[in-house]
Amino acid sequence: MLTPWPVAAASGLGLILPSLAVAYVLTPAQRRLGLGLLAAAVLLSKLGSLASPYLLPWGVAGSMLALLVSPTHALLSLLPLAGWAAPLFGGGPTLAALVGAATLSLIAGRARTAKDLVLAGLAGGLAGAAVAAVLWPESGLMGTAAALLCGPAAAFIAWAELPAVERAVDRTSPLSLVDLLSPSHPLLERMRAEAPGSYYHSRDVAALAEAAARSVGANPVLATVGGLYHDVGKLLRPHFFGENQSATNPHEELSPSMSKVILASHVKDGIELGRRYGLKGDVLQFIASHHGTSVMRAFFEIGAQQGLGEDEFRYDSPLPETKESAIVLLADSVEAYTRGLDRNEVPEMVQRAIDDRRRDGQLDRSPLTLAELARIRRAFVRALQGMAHRRTRGFPQPEEVE
Repeated sequence: MLTPWPVAAASGLGLILPSLAVAYVLTPAQRRLGLGLLAAAVLLSKLGSLASPYLLPWGVAGSMLALLVSPTHALLSLLPLAGWAAPLFGGGPTLAALVGAATLSLIAGRARTAKDLVLAGLAGGLAGAAVAAVLWPESGLMGTAAALLCGPAAAFIAWAELPAVERAVDRTSPLSLVDLLSPSHPLLERMRAEAPGSYYHSRDVAALAEAAARSVGANPVLATVGGLYHDVGKLLRPHFFGENQSATNPHEELSPSMSKVILASHVKDGIELGRRYGLKGDVLQFIASHHGTSVMRAFFEIGAQQGLGEDEFRYDSPLPETKESAIVLLADSVEAYTRGLDRNEVPEMVQRAIDDRRRDGQLDRSPLTLAELARIRRAFVRALQGMAHRRTRGFPQPEEVE
C-alpha cells in the first residue's frame, strides 16, 4: 500500500531539515560520510520494516560514525532518522530504534576490538527491547524481539562493512588502529629487520606521542600509531640515516645538496610505501608532516660554507594540522635532541626542542595552544626520564638523524 502523501511529506521534511542542521557542524568529508550512512540506514530500515516496524537498524550508521568521527556526531546523525521515521512507523518504533542506536553508538565509540563492538550491539539491542517492552502491548512479542535483534544485527553489519567504508573515506577506525600497533604488522617487521635503528627510534617517538596526546586530550591511539609509522620511508635507504649506521657514513662522499635530496625523499617514499601496505590518510599524514618545513641543520652548516642558503636545506613537506600530527613532529625532535642525555639534562633540552620548532613556524597550522604545549613538555619530560635508564650515550646527535 502506498504511503499517504501527507505522511510521506512529513517524513521527508523530518529527514531533510535535521540533516541540514547536522551537516552544518560537519567537515565536508564527515558530511559525505554522514549522508552516505544516513541513506544506508533509510534503506535498511525500509527493508527491516517489512518484517516489523521495530526492526530499524540505525545502529549501523551510528556505530560507524562513532568509530570514524565521534560519538557526538553519531548521536546527531540519529536525529534526522527519528524525524523521518516518526510519521511513517509511529512514535513507539522510532523511540525504541533511537534509544537502541544511541546506546550502541555511545559504547561503540570506545570499542577497540570486534568483541567490544559485539558487546555494544548487545547493549543496544537490550536498550531498544526495554523501550519496546515498556510499550507493550502495542509492540507485542514480535516488536520486542525485533528491537532486541536490531543491536546485534547493526553491530555485525557495521563490523562486516567497516573495511570497505574505511577505504572509501580514507580513515582508520579504532579497531584497525589497534591492529597497526601489533609488532607483527608486516611493515613494522620490515623496519625491525632492515632498519633497526629507525624502528627503535620510532618506538620511542610513539611512547612520547602517546603520553603527550593523553596530556592534552588528543587521540592517544592515533598518535601512537603515527609515531610508529612516521619514518617508514627510511626503509628504502636505511644506511643514509645515522641511527642505522655503524662504521661508515655515505654522506661523507656526497655534497650537502645531494644529501639533502636523499634524506628528504624518505617522506615521499614513506607515503608511497604506506599506501602499498594499506595505511589510510589519517595515518599517512604523520609520514607527510613529521618534519614540516624544518631545516636539515647539519647539512646546511656545510652548505653555508659553500654559499648556499638555509631555505635550500628545508624539507618541502606540509605542516601538521592536527594535535596528533603536531605532537609526533615534536616527539620526533625531542627524541633526537635528548638521546643519550642524563635525567637532569632532559627538561632543558625538551624545552629547547619545542621552542626551536615553534619559532621556526612548524606549529603555525596546528591547533595546539601555549597551555597545551606546556602540558606536552611536562609529559615528554616524565616519559623521557622513565626511559633514561636505557638511553645511553654514543648515539647519533639530532642533526645526524634529520
